[in-house]
Amino acid sequence: MRGKILRLERARREDGLTIEQMDGTVARFPKGAWKEAFMHEAERLRAIHRGEDPGEAHPVTIARRNARHPEPFIFDADRQPRKPWNTVI
Repeated sequence: MRGKILRLERARREDGLTIEQMDGTVARFPKGAWKEAFMHEAERLRAIHRGEDPGEAHPVTIARRNARHPEPFIFDADRQPRKPWNTVI
């Protein structure tokens, strides 16, 4: 418990983003990485809807997928519902 508290205090002092991974390691990102990840995933989602290859997910997204305590509301283009393009509305 003490170790967890120390890690949380250290993360609070840092200006970056830290995500504890399933294997016990910690993924660290600079300040502003959330915004960059969101914009990257938004572009990937637009590419998917255009029928193009979306490319690789942002490193923050990959870290969130492997997080020890995942949060389902994190934006991830690969996990968004798809609509078949041949469906007539």
